[in-house]
Amino acid sequence: MRAGTIARVYAETLFRSADRHGRVEDVDESVRALSAVIDTSPDFRRFLAAPQIAADRKQALVAESLKARLDPLVLRFLELVIGKHRERLLEEIVLAWTELLDVRANRQTATVTTAIPPDSETMARVHAALEKATGKTVVLEQRIDPKLLGGLVIRTGDTVIDGSLRSRLVELGRRLRTAGQARVALG
Repeated sequence: MRAGTIARVYAETLFRSADRHGRVEDVDESVRALSAVIDTSPDFRRFLAAPQIAADRKQALVAESLKARLDPLVLRFLELVIGKHRERLLEEIVLAWTELLDVRANRQTATVTTAIPPDSETMARVHAALEKATGKTVVLEQRIDPKLLGGLVIRTGDTVIDGSLRSRLVELGRRLRTAGQARVALG
């Protein structure tokens, strides 16, 4: 999934600021820590999303509760995001931040979905083929989906390679229906 345009603009702003101060790695650690808080704390998400809480109150509480865990650049950035009432975009901003770091490191994430856990040899072949095809360092994520029946589906960026048994069976069924309709029409 790609981040939206507004989230990308915010992430680029944070990235430029971190790069200008030579603190991209420190900011990345803080962005990851913030992401962990967002992912694991439904109360924090509800607090940020609450329109009845004034922005200045949110800014003060976030600064006080997270100042020990976050880089000062990230805290100031959070104040900006909250002040512009864009706190609902924080998850997307984190995604956009990660995309920017991936571009900088010539890295790409690919998700390999299989019906059962794949063996290490298969994953190594997929990894090598993707790195050769993309010319980038590929980070593989594995997912299991028993509905695939067999084979695998690879998703990287906007590209999907569907080599699943399920998709092959669906395609075979479509061809058989089309062939049957052609015989009836000729018949």
